[in-house]
Parts: sequence; C-alpha cells; structure tokens
Amino acid sequence: MPGKHSDASPLHCTLSVMPATHSNAASGNSSSTSSVYSTRLTARLAATAQQNAADTSHGSEPLPANAKQTMCSKIHRHIRSRIGTLCLLLATVVVGLTTAHSYFHGQSDTPNCGMSYSRPRYIEQTEFGRSWTRYSAKYKLYLYREGGFDVHDQPFRIPVLFVPGNAGSHKQVRSIAAASSSAFVKMVGESPHLVDEGCVGYDFFTVGLNEELTALHGYSILEQADFVNDAIRYILSLYPKTRAKHQLSQTKMALPTSVVVVGHSMGGVVARTAFTLPNHIVGSIHAIFTLSTPHNNPTASLERHVEDVYNTINQFWRRGFRNGTLDDVSLVSIAGGNLDSMINSDYAFVGDLAPSRNALSVLSSGINDVWLSLDHQSILWCAQMAHKFSAMMVRIMDARQPTQLVPLDERMAVMRELLYPSIDGEVSEGVMDRPMGSESYRYVRLADNDEVKLHPVDVRALADNSQTRSRKARALHLLPLHKEGGYNGQVVQVLYDPQLFADQPFDASQTNVQLALLGCNRNSTHNIADADVNVLCTTLSIPKVTKLPLKRDGDDPNLPVHSLHYIEYPLSLDQYEYVGIEVPAKPGIQGFLQASLTDQPQATEKTIGNTQLLVQPLTIVPDQKLGVRSRIKLNVPEDPFIVYRTKLVLRRNPATALSQEAKFGPVVRQSDGRRFESKFWYDQRTLDLAIHGRGAYLPTDSEPSNKTVS
Repeated sequence: MPGKHSDASPLHCTLSVMPATHSNAASGNSSSTSSVYSTRLTARLAATAQQNAADTSHGSEPLPANAKQTMCSKIHRHIRSRIGTLCLLLATVVVGLTTAHSYFHGQSDTPNCGMSYSRPRYIEQTEFGRSWTRYSAKYKLYLYREGGFDVHDQPFRIPVLFVPGNAGSHKQVRSIAAASSSAFVKMVGESPHLVDEGCVGYDFFTVGLNEELTALHGYSILEQADFVNDAIRYILSLYPKTRAKHQLSQTKMALPTSVVVVGHSMGGVVARTAFTLPNHIVGSIHAIFTLSTPHNNPTASLERHVEDVYNTINQFWRRGFRNGTLDDVSLVSIAGGNLDSMINSDYAFVGDLAPSRNALSVLSSGINDVWLSLDHQSILWCAQMAHKFSAMMVRIMDARQPTQLVPLDERMAVMRELLYPSIDGEVSEGVMDRPMGSESYRYVRLADNDEVKLHPVDVRALADNSQTRSRKARALHLLPLHKEGGYNGQVVQVLYDPQLFADQPFDASQTNVQLALLGCNRNSTHNIADADVNVLCTTLSIPKVTKLPLKRDGDDPNLPVHSLHYIEYPLSLDQYEYVGIEVPAKPGIQGFLQASLTDQPQATEKTIGNTQLLVQPLTIVPDQKLGVRSRIKLNVPEDPFIVYRTKLVLRRNPATALSQEAKFGPVVRQSDGRRFESKFWYDQRTLDLAIHGRGAYLPTDSEPSNKTVS
C-alpha cells in the first residue's frame, strides 16, 4: 500500500506492510508485529540519513566572522587553563620537593646517641584490681626491677611513677630506671653516709595503658589520668608495711605522701591532667618530669575533646600557681629539638604555664654532657640523656621528708645547675669581694716558684710533657689591675683545658677540676719584677664553670666529650693590685690556659628583618675588641618556620699567627633570652640557627619574651 506524503513534515517515510498469512494465527501475529518494528526502524534510519545530509550541506558554508572569533576565544581559554593547571602542578611539585629536602636535610642535627643497656624485670601488681580502680581490666600497673641491683620484689625506697605517651609501652621506663639504679649504687658506694641523709634510692613503677592513641582522643587522656590517681593511691598504701619490713626506721625516714611522676610525650599531659580530677589526692605529686611533652598545644587537633582537655588543664595550672595551690610543685620539661619530628619542641616550653620558681624548660642540645638533639623515642634510651637524668634524680632525693624530695628551692637549684649552662645566668655571681682579714692570706715568694710572670695584658700559659719541674711546683701568673679605669666595668675571663689541673691521668668525664684564682698585693715597695719581693695573696671563690664541648659530628658517642672550661669573674672592689692565677708545673701534664682582663663584655646588637635578609646577606663585625669571649645579639623575628644560615669568618692577628699555633677551633654557642634553647658548634664555619620556644598559633597569658638570639 503506498504511503501518503505529508507536507507538514520534512521527512519522507516509506511504509511497507506485509500481508499476513492465514495458515497459522500465531505466526500471523508475529509477522504483523515484526512488520511494525521494521516500519519504525526504516523510518528512523531515513530520518537520520536526511539529517546528516542537511548537516553536511550546512557545514560546507563559510562561518560568520563573529563565530570564528568565538571559537578562537574558546580555544585560547582552553589553552590558558591547561597552562595554568600545569604551572600550578609544577609549583606544587617544587614546593613539595623543597619541603621534603628541608625536612630530611635542612636544620637536622646528626644523631649521635650512645646505646643504654638494662636487665629489666616487670612485676605486675595483681592486687591493684577492681577494688582500687574501675580500669583494672583495661590498664595495668608494674614495678620495675633492675637485674643485678634490685634483689627485692617489694618497694621500700622512694616511689616514682612512669607514664608512657601516645601508643607507648610500660617497658619504655627501663633505660632511665636502670641508669638511676646504677647512679644510686655508685653514689652510696662512694659515700655510704648518704643513706642516713635520706638517699635510699628509687622504686620505679610504670603503667601499661594499652598503647592507646591519647594524642587523638580526649577521653583517653581523662581515663588514663583517672587511673594514674588510683595507681598513686595504691602505691602509697604499700610503704607502711614494706619499709617496716626492710627496717627503715620511721624516726629517720618519713613515710611517703607523694610520688615523683615522669611522663614521656602525652604521658606528661596525663600527669598534669591528674591534678584536675576529683580522685586526685592533694599533695600526692610534688615533682613532674616530662620528656618531649607538648604542654601548650596538641600535636594533632583531630578531635574537639583533646582541645577541651588542653584548655582545662592549662587554665587550672595557671590559676593554681596564682592562688598558691601548686606552690610546692616543680615542673621540668625537656625536649629533643630539631630531631624530634613527632612533636614540635616549641610546645614543650612551660614558661607560659608556671613561674620560673617552679618550672624550667630546656632542650637537650644545651644540657651539659648531652649536647645532642634527640628524636621522640631516643630521648628515653639515649645513654647521655639517661645518665644526666639519673644524676639529677639521685641529687634531689630525701626520704627524711614526707615528699621524699629536698625542698622546692633546693630542688630547682640542683636542676638548674645540671640542666642549664652557667654561662647564661650565673657567670656574674662571683665577685672579688673576699674580706681583708689576715687569716685568708698567705705569702707567695716569687723566687720560690719555678715560673713567675707578670703579664701586662693577658695570660697565655702552656704545658706539655717536656716539663721537668717537681710535683709540688706551681707557676704564678699575675695580671695588673688598672685602678685609673675603675673596676666595676672589668672582668677577668679565663679559658683553660681541665687536663692542665688534673692530679691523675686525665679523664674527660672529670667534673671537679678547678684552678686557683688569687687576689694579690705587693708586700714591699720594691718593683714587682724583683725576684726577692713577696706577694700577699688570698684565694678567691670561683664562680661556676661553663663547659664548652669540643665535639664534632660523628664523634664516638661512647667516649666522653672533651671540653674546655670557662669562667668570667667581675671585679667589684679595688683592694687588690693583681689578679693571680696559679698553674701547676709538675711533669707529665698537658693543656693550656688563657686569661685576659677586659671591659665588661657588651653584645654587638643588630636588628634584622626578614625582608632585609631576602635582599642581601648581612655582615656583622663585633664592636668590641675581641677577648676570650665575644657576643653578638640578633633581634630577629621569633618564628619557628625560619632558619638563619650563618657563616663564620675568622681573622687571626698577624703578630701571633706565625708564632702561636691554634690549640682548638672556635666554639660558637647559640642561646635565646629564656634559657630554653642552647646549642654549641665546634670548629664549624656554617651554622643553621633555628629558634624554638614560641610556637606558632599558641595563645598565652604572659608577656612575650625578648625575641633575641645570641
């Protein structure tokens, strides 16, 4: 049947209808259905072909000018977007590679820890169950015992509780506990009478906290702090029986009412949180030592409850020191510095949380006999750090006190002595103010000395194995005091090698090596150069010695670090004509001494902006005449993201360059205004100065400290 042409539609469709057969109804229906589908398909294909033909005919026509411009504009925008994407990708790669290089190679110190060893035993306190704490199924309490030293399984000494950090183990206590046991045995072996003075050693307890991720979960901090309070209550309950069993008389040794707490990482935060909970026993903690603890801010703020816990405990501690409830509590924070990639050492500064009378913060790089940056885990097992920590612990114990510790002021004085370099604050404590009483004087006859020298400017004494003087001979070196210039602005600077004064084969670990400093007057009217003239001298008190390490990267960590000793002695009185320095002259000794009388050292101060350093390097020349010590003070932005690269250029005096051989390279020390960061470089020309202590994004209730590096 022919189809009809429709003028309304541009499409021409041919419909073919096949007649149905009458032999099979079902087959006829099927054929009819197929015919309909075929008709529709044919119409669709014809329409598609006609549309393609129309498109082809239109495509052959030229495009208008505005259409061409629109198409070119689209192409240009597409290219620009691709170029922008590529530039952004390239910049991201460059920044990422630079960051990775800075992280792994920039401002990173060389690890140089010695390995510490222990023979640990962990005795689980099974009686510390549900009757004591609701967390008995989750957490555990152990008593540490060091093999070879601790033969009793019951605690009877001074209790210490170790709290591990984020995902930490109770076994991490072993290095500092073993070192403390060894230090105590050595101390008592040398001075047995110290036991009667309260030095009875430590019992280290440690808590197993299921290796929970306390840095990421605020409720875990609260639960662990609650458990710590319960553990302290249980520990204190043990001592009435155990001390009586070990015959520690209660008339001499007081029963403990508090526990010393040592916290690593988040364990330090848990220890401070314990003060804020209802089950805390007031007065049960008088001393907290923290190692690599982020006190000010959580390392990762992934959960709001962590922020809430930090805000609560920091407000509690600030308020506690203001109202006096924490007056007898000491807080010591030690951080690892540049090598600690787990936490920002800026967060370990506690100067904003507690007054200096109760707290101190220090980086391990400035601690005498450590002088290392430590990573987050090695601060626990590093031999140098463990030995220094144990030396501090054995000096503050006193079992005669209920707190089991010496009083707060004495305790903090010991810790400042051992942890802070004396060159920061105590170099000016000693002054030449000894009385003129005759009992403090002795005659020194110049002719009786093997060597007597009058030095107009400075002293340079040198000893070597070629000397053949008697064992009792000592050389006297005199520096004249210039009265016309006044005394209040002058200091005596003395730098010496301690092996010069050693009474036996020198060991770099010796700490009791001292020189003799004298204040002298002529005892006659003769010229001081005459050999028959007597000099009347008195021995002066020596200020605390500063140790300057001669340590290079890669030195054997198992050997003691050789160091030079340095003192500054301010002059305050005009009662002496000479400053005398006695130097041994016995055979077989080595070493040197250099001393000078100079004006009070004044720092060369420079204020530097970051934009200034971006334009060109800055050259700084000390204003003052170089003495034994020179100081440069830089007022720079205190930003933890900035490292200042410094190059040291030395120019020797031409008059002495040929005649005198250098005995050691330059020792450079970096410090800040808070005594928090201190770092030494020996015989290095390129120094990377990084600043810690005021972390980014940290709120504070206190005034900002002086932003200087010297």
